[in-house]
Amino acid sequence: MSPDIRHEPVEFKPSPKLTKIYWAYSLWYFIPTAACCALIALANVWASIASFILLIVAPAAFLAYWIPKFYESIVFRLEKDHAYARFGVWWVKEKRVPYNLVSEVRLRHGPLQRAWGLACVDVFTPATGTMKPELTFFQLSVDDAERIASELRARVGILSSKERRVIEEEILKELKAVRKLLEESLRGKHE
Repeated sequence: MSPDIRHEPVEFKPSPKLTKIYWAYSLWYFIPTAACCALIALANVWASIASFILLIVAPAAFLAYWIPKFYESIVFRLEKDHAYARFGVWWVKEKRVPYNLVSEVRLRHGPLQRAWGLACVDVFTPATGTMKPELTFFQLSVDDAERIASELRARVGILSSKERRVIEEEILKELKAVRKLLEESLRGKHE
């Protein structure tokens, strides 16, 4: 793809399943906490009720407010010359990564994400190395993540393995043609 092609901005959001997976992530807190509240109930019912309200109901109410607000706050875009992400309810995080700085684009999804059909697109630059992405488009549907990763690679100029193979085959054909011409010209000089 030619670098002078002007790309139209592409705006997208995470999958609506983001809200469900965040609730699923919160189970790592709620299940052990509920078990502790049950153990407290064996000793003192009133302490159990107080701990249940404080440790279960209050965090659940907070998450019921925060998760939808967080989802609404998310804006992802592939713009003309950079990738863009903005999100946050109270502390807004905004990132812009120019395409000319992108060194790698990776598709990533953990076991729970795979079960829910979600994936993340990580954007790496040389400044951050390969350990931590500079920007992440998170909790996209797998189809959207593959489409966004492909579009981003095209805008950055990173070839897919299939595209690279086609180019390598074309280069090999050209090299064979050059070799043939050189061999013919050398034979012509010796005759």
